[in-house]
Amino acid sequence: MTHFTFLCLDDFPVAALSMAIDPLRVSNEISRKDDLGWTVVSEDGQPVMSSSRLSINPDKALSEVNETDVLLVFAGASTRFRDRKASGGALRRLLSHGARIGSVSGSLFALAEEKFFDGYSCSAHFCYTAALKEQFDKVTLCDTLYTIDRNRMSFAGTSAVFEFMLGVIADQVSDAVAIETACWFQYATLRDADTLQVLPGYSKDQTRNGLPRPVRRAIELFANNIENKVSIEQISKLVGMSMRQLERHFKKETGISPGGYYRRLRLDAARQKLLYTDQSLQEIALSVGYDSASSFSSNYRREFGLPPTQERKERSRGARHAALSLGQPSSQGLGHLDQRVVN
Repeated sequence: MTHFTFLCLDDFPVAALSMAIDPLRVSNEISRKDDLGWTVVSEDGQPVMSSSRLSINPDKALSEVNETDVLLVFAGASTRFRDRKASGGALRRLLSHGARIGSVSGSLFALAEEKFFDGYSCSAHFCYTAALKEQFDKVTLCDTLYTIDRNRMSFAGTSAVFEFMLGVIADQVSDAVAIETACWFQYATLRDADTLQVLPGYSKDQTRNGLPRPVRRAIELFANNIENKVSIEQISKLVGMSMRQLERHFKKETGISPGGYYRRLRLDAARQKLLYTDQSLQEIALSVGYDSASSFSSNYRREFGLPPTQERKERSRGARHAALSLGQPSSQGLGHLDQRVVN
């Protein structure tokens, strides 16, 4: 039997945890066997509050886990281990016993801070990449659904965990059971680890992937030049259009100008850094191409409806409130993991 351990920290995403557990449950029900097992744990064995304010009662404490095939960590992006020494030691002990350790969405911050991903490639949710790049230069970030690099695993979000579990079911039970499990959830497409994440297009009715190629290419160039600003004239030449043509295409597909779209991407990156790093406003402003904190603040307020200082303050207050409200063995390997290892 393949066994999973799901470690939940403060502000963990309920949907992601459910999409890790429910496919295993359904698979066992369809096959009428207990081929796949799981345990839910917290750092100290006490209840944990999710980001949606639902609390779970774990089966045990992390320190009580003696062995497991895979341990996945679920947490909010601002959450860190309460007992870094004890929890880090427990995870390293499990690694030494052959377990694979993985991050799900925001928990990558907590694991990267403890250096579990130094020298590894990992998938990061697009809403965290700017902040992660700023803080962890020894981690190689990917924009795929999930990445398996030796004994480290990383999942960009809820659907990525679900896709992975379907792969586990196919390997450990059967392809037929995996397909039927997907059908139970009315899940129409099966994607592998190399699939790129779906990104918002800031369009009326399309994701970025669905935008026309010249517009999509221009957005890619904007996204790759957040700190070092490029001109719209440069971008239009690179995509083989006149400035007027590019302007017309952008307004048709997104409702805003290329310059407005570029500004939105830069401010989105700034917002990640504001919420998930300790950088000063001046540092953040410079990192997204603004010459001054005052210019950055006025544009930020226009885009998001409140000044950056207020948003950071409210975020900190929310984190403190969440903390106060809490009062606070493997018999076979996972074959499909080795097929998707990063070389």
